Amino acid sequence: MSEMKKAKIKFPNGELLEVEVADNCFSRAFGLSGCREKKALLFVFPFQSFWSFWMPRMHYSLKLIFMKSDGKIVDIQSAIPMGFSPKTWKIYTPKEVCKYVLESPFEHDVKVGDHLKLSF
Repeated sequence: MSEMKKAKIKFPNGELLEVEVADNCFSRAFGLSGCREKKALLFVFPFQSFWSFWMPRMHYSLKLIFMKSDGKIVDIQSAIPMGFSPKTWKIYTPKEVCKYVLESPFEHDVKVGDHLKLSF
């Protein structure tokens, strides 16, 4: 399997985060499923839409940061791993269309309306 592309994300407070990029149907379909190492992943979609997420085979909780094509945050959701309880069987869909979604197990000082700078 080839090495995943990388991107850098700059937060409004100056924090810089290097992430792997999921920019094809295979890497987007698998995401961080099955990954035990806590890391962040940036999903890049071909166009803006209401891209939905679920959490099968996840070993830790994530923040989902949904962004428009200009990096503006339109929604932030806390996602928990799917388990045997139906209460964990959730689909996470943003309130507005987005082009990018950052899955991150880390706390970031951001809110809806902030802009993140993405460098590929």
